[in-house]
Amino acid sequence: KENILGEERYSQCRMYNISTNATVSCNSWEYDHSHYRSTIVDEWDLVCSRSWLVSLSQSVYMAGYMTSMIIFGQLSDRVGRRMVICIALTILLTAGFSTLLSQSFVTFITLRYFVSLGVSGVGATSFVLLMEVVGPAKRSFFGLAYEFGWATGYLVLALVAYIIKSWFYVQLVAMVAALILVVGYWVLPESPRWLMANKKFSRARKIIMNAVERNEMDKEDAELKFELLKKEFDKEQPKSVFSKVTVFDLLKMPVLRKRTLIVYFCWFVNSFTYYAMSLNTNDLGGNPYINFAIAGAVEFPAYAISILMIQKMGRRWSQSGCMLLAGLACLVTIFFSGSTLWLKITFAMVGKFLITASYGILYVYSAEIYPTVVRNVGVGSSSTIARFGAIIAPFVKELGHATHPSVPFGVYGAICITSGLTVLLLPETRGALLPDTLAEGEAFKGPSSPSPKKSSKEAKGTSKNEREDSSREEDTSKRESASKG
Repeated sequence: KENILGEERYSQCRMYNISTNATVSCNSWEYDHSHYRSTIVDEWDLVCSRSWLVSLSQSVYMAGYMTSMIIFGQLSDRVGRRMVICIALTILLTAGFSTLLSQSFVTFITLRYFVSLGVSGVGATSFVLLMEVVGPAKRSFFGLAYEFGWATGYLVLALVAYIIKSWFYVQLVAMVAALILVVGYWVLPESPRWLMANKKFSRARKIIMNAVERNEMDKEDAELKFELLKKEFDKEQPKSVFSKVTVFDLLKMPVLRKRTLIVYFCWFVNSFTYYAMSLNTNDLGGNPYINFAIAGAVEFPAYAISILMIQKMGRRWSQSGCMLLAGLACLVTIFFSGSTLWLKITFAMVGKFLITASYGILYVYSAEIYPTVVRNVGVGSSSTIARFGAIIAPFVKELGHATHPSVPFGVYGAICITSGLTVLLLPETRGALLPDTLAEGEAFKGPSSPSPKKSSKEAKGTSKNEREDSSREEDTSKRESASKG
């Protein structure tokens, strides 16, 4: 006998040798198909000494997200949003359909890496394109609608998996659905903002005037505004201080260094906990399809409430409160099992809800913490740190199998509470005039901080521009992390 998921059971990995009465490793297995018809576990016997390979496959998939963020983020700035969507979509479809032909586990996880590369590339770049073609007044609405698309896909996947119950056919359905994106590619315009920035004015004008005609707007007014924009973009751009900054500038000054390390820790914890709870819903007990569907459903209200919280409560207390309560919810799950399993699932989903809400808050908060000259570098490096949390997250399941099923939730609870407390060391940013330079960032203490030394008119203009730039960077970075994260 051996300890399996906290219970004393007959071994599933060893058997008696009749000749010697000693135990030896099993060489074949029978699988429980009460919930699934076929999985990658029984496809390649990923059990016993090979069970960790399931977590490895998920980590490799997450590594694809991180690689995609590095490659496609820079590539889209050079060749355009639409071209990158085409490249990423080609990788996604080629690798996705090839996965169905995998004859070995190594081939499978290699192709899954490229599927992730394509998925993240399409998702991140299409989100950037969306933010660049809608006006500022509609940006929040469409940004939230995009997140609702993520949550809807979460629920649809649970339904498809419940009906089909085979990894092969679930993958096939997903790839057939992805073919719809090919049609979308042909109707998508290139980003007019990117075209203007790269002085491709004739193409930009054609796209803008087509939009004006479709929306029955005043053509003469649009032509006038286009010419004014063209003159602005046509000016020779001076060399910017932004091109000189690196991530090391965040660590030079003591106050900025402390805040940067806290923000990094928060991103790591959020990403680690979010993906660990999303990927390991099977280990909660009960029906795995219902657990997965509930985990997706809680994202809808979480996205909405995060917006209300940062407006009413501010950034610091909203982020801290969500993380502290998420940690407590995770710790409470430790005390339920057996006949009270439904309570364990309930508190786990409360934790998932709060983690999702805090993720949305963290994007806004971290972008406002960093001074303007290092804001893009700060948010980008934070997102990279988050990827490491996502890569490690699948292996927390192995910790539970090696010790006790409650241990992972103890880990979630401990690090979430720690993260929630460290956030209180950061300044509030709601209503504050955000810092521009490293020196201003070092002296920044929140809304009560003295305004940077500018004229009133300049300060107001800077504040407005920063809010718009910050909003754009937050929206962009949200998809670059992965769509989490």
